Amino acid sequence: MTYPERPRRALLLLAAILAACENGYEPPLSPSQEVQGPAGVTDVCAALESSAAPPSVKPPGQEVRFFAFGDFGSGSSHQMRVAAAMRQYAADHPVDFGITLGDNFYPSGLASPTDRRWIRRWEIPYGPLGIRFYATLGNHDYRNSASPAGEMERSRYSRSWCLSRRFYTYTAGPAQLFALDTVPIENGEASAERQLGWLRQALQQSRATWKIVYGHHPVYTVGEHGGRAGYLPRLREKLLPILKEQRVDVYLAGHEHDLEILKPDGGVVFVISGGGGKDLRPLESNRCQAWAASAYGFTVLEAAGEELSLKFVGADGRRLYEVSWRKGWPPPDCLR
Repeated sequence: MTYPERPRRALLLLAAILAACENGYEPPLSPSQEVQGPAGVTDVCAALESSAAPPSVKPPGQEVRFFAFGDFGSGSSHQMRVAAAMRQYAADHPVDFGITLGDNFYPSGLASPTDRRWIRRWEIPYGPLGIRFYATLGNHDYRNSASPAGEMERSRYSRSWCLSRRFYTYTAGPAQLFALDTVPIENGEASAERQLGWLRQALQQSRATWKIVYGHHPVYTVGEHGGRAGYLPRLREKLLPILKEQRVDVYLAGHEHDLEILKPDGGVVFVISGGGGKDLRPLESNRCQAWAASAYGFTVLEAAGEELSLKFVGADGRRLYEVSWRKGWPPPDCLR
């Protein structure tokens, strides 16, 4: 995949923001409807609030590259190292946008869209990338009842953050992405049925080459929640049948503080990218594992026509694992 080189303004912008923050200054908020991002990329954050059809980040015929990561908003040195590795990767391999996989802010979300931790834990680490991140919520974001609404409200002001709705869809090159709020699904709430009905219908209507669904809770994992804690039963009961029925290609999640790619079930590849900055946890098993590591890092996905590739990149910038496959590749099911 080839991309035109973009100016490297990240370090200068980061230094300016850091200086402002250290002086106790937070830039005044003003509504930001459309962000000037990478060339050829459309910011669809505002469109997600009202668009009936899925808005398009890039036209179907173009290749796309994006980041995925979760479980990051701790403010720790590990979070900052992963963010620095993302900035370096993007400087060498320009990225179109990013997605978050929940647990955006620890330990209990953020109280408001103007909480000062937005600057240190989001704008400083990720703002210099100059891209829009399309976010999802995690269980820690729900531990403050004001945080989900505050994180959505922040979308109106930030140039890098977008959480216009709790669940939504958009297209990017040959892929269509479906962002979920898995907390009510995992909690068995009645509101989850509406979301699952929406997902099934949106997947049925999709004509994209690649269907990629993402949320916080995993369906399968070799981490803590798949070892001694057991698989998350409601995700398997409620979400997995839809993913398989509608021929979803990839399901991305966080929740586990590690990096994983599992062998498929029903053609769905399961990926966990929860090494964004919170304390790591040991792996609990190797059942159906294609590759996994208790490591800090992030994931890069690239879609070009009928080819999809995935890379795990560590906090030191090293490529830890990578794989690519073509549409129609018959992956061996591990879990039947």
